[in-house]
Amino acid sequence: MLRLDRALSTPGLVPERPRITFGDSVSEDPTSTAQILSLLQQAQAAFTDTKVRWLHPDWDDTAVQSEVNRILTETGQAVPDPMQAGELA
Repeated sequence: MLRLDRALSTPGLVPERPRITFGDSVSEDPTSTAQILSLLQQAQAAFTDTKVRWLHPDWDDTAVQSEVNRILTETGQAVPDPMQAGELA
């Protein structure tokens, strides 16, 4: 179209070939991710750490561990390590 425009009405126009770049990957549908995580939770088939990493692949280990700790505390699943309790006594 730019070449045609140059030929018919704008002789000074310099057409350029467009550059198209695609992202690294296709992001998954949030609903699909939620359903998968819900099914894993119901089946007790994945660790909390695994589910957090799946939901937030861009988080570093510190952020993941912090979120896991909050989830376990909030749900009442956080229990003291009996091996550490024996060492402290």
